[in-house]
Amino acid sequence: MTNLRVAMVLELATTTGALSGAYLAGRLGGRWLYVLFGVVMAYSSLMMFRKRNTEIAGASRPAPWADRLRLHASYFDEQLGSEVSYRVSSTRIGLALMYVAGMISGLLGIGSGALKVPAMDLAMGLPIKVSTATSNFMIGVTAAASAGVYFARGDIDPFVAAPVAIGVLLGAAMGSRSLSRLKSSTIRRLFVVLLIWLSVQMLLRGWRG
Repeated sequence: MTNLRVAMVLELATTTGALSGAYLAGRLGGRWLYVLFGVVMAYSSLMMFRKRNTEIAGASRPAPWADRLRLHASYFDEQLGSEVSYRVSSTRIGLALMYVAGMISGLLGIGSGALKVPAMDLAMGLPIKVSTATSNFMIGVTAAASAGVYFARGDIDPFVAAPVAIGVLLGAAMGSRSLSRLKSSTIRRLFVVLLIWLSVQMLLRGWRG
């Protein structure tokens, strides 16, 4: 389900943004960033909620960059029992959004999948399953780019990171096995709930300072 071509193209923007964010993290106050992130998450949840019943989303707009880079692809949907072909659009908008996602990842120390999935799903027209799988592939690369900066500054505590990583790995393995068996509309609804929860948490953190 992972579109490797899309991932490699977008990683150019996310890694650049992650390095920029990690560099700025030590120089900027985080309160307004949490508020901004919360607002963006709330807007993304609203837009994805409007598409909650969509099983297969397809992009029909002209896409010269995607055509030239051969980003269009297909995947086998286990739940539907058929091959699903899709077209990618708005590559330039996707690159801009991925730079922002990478910067927020570096600034707030998050994987930024909550931004990448809506960007690919809403702006670039990728199916939600492809957006989710491609985002998972990209998160490690994006996080590694900024993690080096944090590690060099001594901001990473291995005794905290190690047990958390074990839990994340177990959860990711379970989630990836379930992805192909679920309906796209179900995944989108679950993601809307996640976005709303993240939005509330970020707004509260920004409000409390």
